[in-house]
Amino acid sequence: MSGVPVVGRYVSRSWSSGSGVTPRGDQRPQPAPQHRGGRKQWRLPAFFRKKFEIAQRGGGRVASTGPGASEGGVSVTEEAFKDPSSSPFKDPLKDPLKEPSGADPYKELGSSSTPYTEPEVHDIGYREPRYLDLFDPGVSVVRDPKLDQTSSPSKNRIRTCLSKALKAVASTKVIVVCSLLLVVLVIVIAVIASTSRGVIFGPDPRVKHPYITTVTSCGPVQGLIEEGAYVFRGIPYAIPPVGKHRFRPSQLQTDLQHCWTGTYAANVTRPCWGYDMQGAVVRGWEDCLLLDVFTPQLGYDSPLPVIVYMGGASLGGDMRRPWLLSRASSTILERDVVFVSPQIRRGLLGFFPHPKVASSVYPHTAGNQGVSDLLTALTWVHYNIEHFGGDPERVTLFGHQAGAAAAWPLLYSSQGQRFVHKAWMTGSPPFHPKITWRNADPMLVNSLNCTTLSCLETMPAQAVMEAPPLEWRRPHGHSWLLTDGVVVPFIPSSPQVPLMIGSTEQASAEQLSTWQERLGSSRQQLVDAVVDGLKLDEVKLKQMHGIDSRGSWYGSEFSQKIHPQVNPSDWSSSPYGDSGVQMRRPTANQDLWPRYPGDNPKQWSQKGQEKEKSRLNSAISLSSEAEVILDWYSNLAEHPWLLLTTLVSDAMMTCPGLTTAANLARNLAHAKAKETEDVPVYAYLSRYPRVSRVGAVADGLTDIEAILGVFRPSTQADARYARSLQDLFFLFVEKGSPEWYSSTPAHLGVYMIDEEVNVEGSRLYCDHWVNMTYLTRKF
Repeated sequence: MSGVPVVGRYVSRSWSSGSGVTPRGDQRPQPAPQHRGGRKQWRLPAFFRKKFEIAQRGGGRVASTGPGASEGGVSVTEEAFKDPSSSPFKDPLKDPLKEPSGADPYKELGSSSTPYTEPEVHDIGYREPRYLDLFDPGVSVVRDPKLDQTSSPSKNRIRTCLSKALKAVASTKVIVVCSLLLVVLVIVIAVIASTSRGVIFGPDPRVKHPYITTVTSCGPVQGLIEEGAYVFRGIPYAIPPVGKHRFRPSQLQTDLQHCWTGTYAANVTRPCWGYDMQGAVVRGWEDCLLLDVFTPQLGYDSPLPVIVYMGGASLGGDMRRPWLLSRASSTILERDVVFVSPQIRRGLLGFFPHPKVASSVYPHTAGNQGVSDLLTALTWVHYNIEHFGGDPERVTLFGHQAGAAAAWPLLYSSQGQRFVHKAWMTGSPPFHPKITWRNADPMLVNSLNCTTLSCLETMPAQAVMEAPPLEWRRPHGHSWLLTDGVVVPFIPSSPQVPLMIGSTEQASAEQLSTWQERLGSSRQQLVDAVVDGLKLDEVKLKQMHGIDSRGSWYGSEFSQKIHPQVNPSDWSSSPYGDSGVQMRRPTANQDLWPRYPGDNPKQWSQKGQEKEKSRLNSAISLSSEAEVILDWYSNLAEHPWLLLTTLVSDAMMTCPGLTTAANLARNLAHAKAKETEDVPVYAYLSRYPRVSRVGAVADGLTDIEAILGVFRPSTQADARYARSLQDLFFLFVEKGSPEWYSSTPAHLGVYMIDEEVNVEGSRLYCDHWVNMTYLTRKF
């Protein structure tokens, strides 16, 4: 095949089996064009100029010629140099399909030729393809011989192995196996890190078994490792309240002279002075402002929630503290929390409202020294708990019985709200004291018989604790709290933290233990027991509400409605005392006045007779009200002890607590539209009975024992109850809510805790107390 003519200005190149080198002897350099007028004419760059010339020639399409048709391997046929006007394509820039002409431009090319196809070019023999230079048709490019070389066998093997590996990795089996290996590796690393404690990264210098050391704002402290937990007992959190600091609000350690040198051995706690259940003085130390810390870790990377526990049967003493904290180490390991239990001053050393003390401090105030200790302990926790693995922004104040009574004022004050983020209060009604320190009981103020400040500061601690009357020392004698305007505000405000208010169904069982043996099936004995039980907190409630006279508590409003014709002289009674009132109708031959040994009623003065009539009137009023109240609990008539403890608990603790929680939750729900922060209030009632020394009742310790892990289950039902209450408590500590989703505020329902936790709309017994406003005011 000697050559094929090209269409238009097509270039024909040769394909030969030779070297492909074309001599350029015939190529002569073209002279540079002359510019007119001596001015240099602007030209396109060579690259774009060649592109443009090729486009004008028809796009550089290629045909083939026979071997040796030209010297340089490239030959241009004569049709390529003809006038474009003679070509079937008059204008290469025009589309012949859009502008058809009379003649068929593709006729000469064959019937199958179109603008988008070319005639088939046949080649003879094998010819080595070479690079085509589209920019300069006169230059032929030699093909690189390296392109024709085969790759080495080693490279082929590597590529094959890689492709097989990729295919294997992409298979499901390999992915599963690799995932399992990764999980096993992670587990092995975690086990090694948890069991070897420093084998990989070196020993922790803070751990020298059985001792553990950390730091506080006053210096390093050394604790003990107990059951895998780190326990620090007896860390000082305030200046010792001795000497000139006695009877004054506690102060945080802010000076080096109040701190220690070296490492403080926090291995033992010194108890404070206090009173037992009978009012006897229990020896202790004045320098007792210490706290215990139980923590499962000491790291800073993942701080844990913090619980500050405050308990006690009364503000006069806390004899149960060592027993309730005996299982704290195992509880914190199971629940991953940091537990703190501070000690406060109690009795007269912690609540002494003397005017001389008030004049020595500013603002002038006295009393509530024990509440200031709790506030100082919360301040210490805020600044130091991070060194014990705790989070200072997640502190839950946990108050039980007297501890809840001391904690209530802090929830209302601006100082306490800075350091408390959640609160759980149980075993104490949320009453706010109304008596100020200036109007404190003179019997308590003058009990020390000291007129100077130096006398108060130097008197022995035992003499101070023995000074109050016996009725003040007993757990339910008088209220130690007062309003001072500093620690306890005069006007309480709504709490600004999530709050849980709870109680047990027979919380007053321990207070009524003297009636357990002598309570029979007699209706009159039950009436007397109810009257005596409702009188237990008479003095305390009078002080809380600022009521001074007996008549304001036990008026005749209700008794006149039920018995309008009753005359006190128609009844005979023994002297009204703590044991109750024995009433019966007088006979015709009996005197109208009660008889006392050695006394003659005719010799009584008019004032004495009026006083005794008032006492009888009060007794009749109480008995009449007790009869009505017993009818509310008629379904428990077959169990007198259960009836008595449930009734008194509802009147003194359960119903006041649930009612206060509902009112707070309702008020906060109405104010929620104006405030951005959600401050929920919840309520619970523990109804699960357990066998104890006060009978098979839900006494005042069932909930606190279950939470702290000292509840001793004897059956599987006991274990389920303890687990349910613990889950409720620690979920509240972690999330600020007793449920993961859609928790129930107190005004919409109450969490009833038996073996499981259920939500009920309200407590039916409390509806009676709330509807009877006169009884609510009294009890």
